[in-house]
Amino acid sequence: MKIFYSSFLILLLSACASTKKEASTSLPMAESNASQLASKAARYPKDTVALTQLAAMHLQQYEANKNLYYINQVIASYDELLKRQPYNHDVLLQFYRLNLFKGLATHHYDIAHWQAFYQQQPFLQTIDIAPPSYMELLLAPQDSLSNNDRISILKNTLAENPYFVNGYLALTAMYAARDKMQLSSFLLETANKHMPNNLEILAPLNEFRVEGLFDKVCERDASVELNQAFEDYKLLVKSAPENADYHMQLSTVLRLMGRMRMSSFSAKKAVSISPRFQSALAEAQFWTGNDKTVTEYFSTKAIASLNTNDLYLAIFFNVTNFNWQQAATLMEEYITRNDISFYGVLYGAHAYKMLGQEDLAQQIIVTGLNKITLKPWHKQMLNFANQQISSEQLMAASQNKCDQSEAYFIQALTAVQEGKTAVFEQHMASIVDLKIYSFYEYAGAKNIMKKITIAASKS
Repeated sequence: MKIFYSSFLILLLSACASTKKEASTSLPMAESNASQLASKAARYPKDTVALTQLAAMHLQQYEANKNLYYINQVIASYDELLKRQPYNHDVLLQFYRLNLFKGLATHHYDIAHWQAFYQQQPFLQTIDIAPPSYMELLLAPQDSLSNNDRISILKNTLAENPYFVNGYLALTAMYAARDKMQLSSFLLETANKHMPNNLEILAPLNEFRVEGLFDKVCERDASVELNQAFEDYKLLVKSAPENADYHMQLSTVLRLMGRMRMSSFSAKKAVSISPRFQSALAEAQFWTGNDKTVTEYFSTKAIASLNTNDLYLAIFFNVTNFNWQQAATLMEEYITRNDISFYGVLYGAHAYKMLGQEDLAQQIIVTGLNKITLKPWHKQMLNFANQQISSEQLMAASQNKCDQSEAYFIQALTAVQEGKTAVFEQHMASIVDLKIYSFYEYAGAKNIMKKITIAASKS
């Protein structure tokens, strides 16, 4: 994700004392000025003005050149300045961070020495900068540390400095790689308490939060959490307007809130920045009922070139528009994929039933289910589709509003097959009333009810 950075220096610390860039100075002139300042600083040991200017000049030269000569030079200046201003936090911070940089450059760092220095300066433990223990991770020989070793070092790092952003991000990634999502989320929540609205923390944290909201909306009103996620993503988008991921994630939150047109607008903005979100935009357009745009999107693509998510959208789109033959044609490709979903198989197989091809429908189901681990609720849906349980039994087996939405949808498809138009419309209306905005079933039902309303107004 966007939470890792290639530069060692940026990985080391994400916030530190900055130096204002001045107009570039030719090397001879800079050396001459430095010589004059050094001479003045030596003549007046109690006057720190000249030495401060000299340290700033050396820092500027180091940041422009980034080599060992200049880092030694600037460290020497700050070392002397520190002797004259031992309680100046800006001087302490620059001296400490420059020695971190030197440790990386030379691959040598006296952790024990700097640990003592760090403990004597408590303010360093309240800003986003690496504690000395973090260098144990950065300077370790390649492949010399196990994952457990890395986790242990990162935990110690955060214990020493709970404001160190990259420590949280690195440990979050380690836990996520082990599928410990709750621990990852907890770490980011903790970091956010220490550093509210830090964008590097807020971005991955909101991804975890929104992922959890997909389940929460099934059980209860999640409007408070959704409003917070919405405000957070507005901040992220405002702070980084050219970040397509933020716009797309904002689109997802808006969909969860039921604000479909705004969701589509954010998806369009994401695509304007990065074309890799074309597929997500087509999905957003389906949620707004824009059949023309969705049709145009798929008309330009060969079926075999579609990714599996696109295939599912195309199948569902055609099922809700009663394009049974096209849905069945898409199923021929869909069933060959390994990352298919239970609902793609179940709803797509119904297209064959509508074409009077019951045997093919069962073959599709059997083939597809061999690639899927069924959950208890899936088995209930399948039992209903195979006429092994009644509508009443299916609804009784549902445990939340999301289950109910899916139950109404499969019942509606069965009603279409049986020619029960009124029952079909009733089930679709029930799905809309449940307001599980993020579900395909809601989008399909909403679009169908809209068409029914328009047709009725014309008759």
